[in-house]
Amino acid sequence: MTTKEIAEAVGKEERTIRRWVARIADKMPVVKDKMSASSPMKPADYDLEETCAIIEIGLGKNAASLFRENSRRSAPSSEDRISRLEGLVERLVLVLIPAASTGKQLAIPAAPLATRDELRRIVAKAGQASGDFRGAWGTLYQEIYYRLHRNVRECAKNRGMDTLDYVEEEGLLPDAVAIAREVFR
Repeated sequence: MTTKEIAEAVGKEERTIRRWVARIADKMPVVKDKMSASSPMKPADYDLEETCAIIEIGLGKNAASLFRENSRRSAPSSEDRISRLEGLVERLVLVLIPAASTGKQLAIPAAPLATRDELRRIVAKAGQASGDFRGAWGTLYQEIYYRLHRNVRECAKNRGMDTLDYVEEEGLLPDAVAIAREVFR
């Protein structure tokens, strides 16, 4: 568990948990090594015993033992994991054997394209065709202004955010995609 996860689990601030970690680091060299190697982008990941030791430093032995018991109860046993895996393999075999015997390939559906990504794709194609990507976005925003009576560039600027983020936040993406499809056919 990271310090953030421990803080959420015990209902304390992350800063408090970091102080507890610093106190336990003197007694546990493994924790000290993890703490010194951690960074904001890659926080230290403590195992159950280290986490319980950290909680024990801050909240006492009773809280640490309660945490240890709860984590053991909530963790699935190895038999449960094995039986779930066997069930998955069984279902997979039932699907693959008929496909293999008939020589058909399984059709795996493609992941759907998100509305924002669809809009970006349409405008990117228009920009590539014209050689003016910035102008393509400008044309889209101008059409939104005239059709929806919303100056999304100015509103986004006033909020200090990206224009496309503003369009998404305001729920205008479906309308923007429809406009883009029409304008950039």
